[in-house]
Amino acid sequence: MKHDKSKDKTRLDVFFDMFDAVEDDISQLVFDDNEEATEIGGYECLFIGFSNLRLYCENSGVRLEQIEEQYQALKESPANEEFGTLTVHEDLDENNEVVNFCKLLEQIENSFSAFEQRSEKSGEVFDEWTGVFIMYSYLRNYCAKEEVDFEKLQQAISRLHAEMKKDENS
Repeated sequence: MKHDKSKDKTRLDVFFDMFDAVEDDISQLVFDDNEEATEIGGYECLFIGFSNLRLYCENSGVRLEQIEEQYQALKESPANEEFGTLTVHEDLDENNEVVNFCKLLEQIENSFSAFEQRSEKSGEVFDEWTGVFIMYSYLRNYCAKEEVDFEKLQQAISRLHAEMKKDENS
C-alpha cells in the first residue's frame, strides 16, 4: 500500500505552495521557452499575486474581508510597530518592475521565516491565516508604494474570476 504524501500536507503547506506558484506564474510569463516572452510589469505581477491569494482564500475558507479589516486596524493603530515590519524596504529598480516584485516576494518569504522562528520561541501560532495576512499586507503596501489603485485592481481580478467560473460551468 502506497502512502499518499498529499494527505500529509497541512493547510500552511498548501498556502506556501500557492505563494510559490505566484513566482512560478510570473516566471512562466516572462521566460516561456515555447512562445515569445510576454511583456509584463508591476501591475501584472500584483494582479497575479492578489489573484492567487484570493483564489487560495476562497478555496480554504479564509475570509479576505477579515484580513482587510485586520490590515486596516493595524495600519491605523497608534502602536503599529508591527506594521512597519510589513512595509516594502527594498530599493526599487526604476527600470524593471518584475525584478522589483521578485524582491518583494523575497521580502515576504523572509518575513515568513522570521515570524516562524519567532513563533517557535514565543509559542505564537504561525498558521495559514498569519501567512495570508503577511502576504496581503505586503501586497497592499506595494500597491501604495507603486501608486496602483487597489480597488480597480480588485475589480479586474473579480471580473477574471467570474469569467473563469463561467468557463468552468459551461
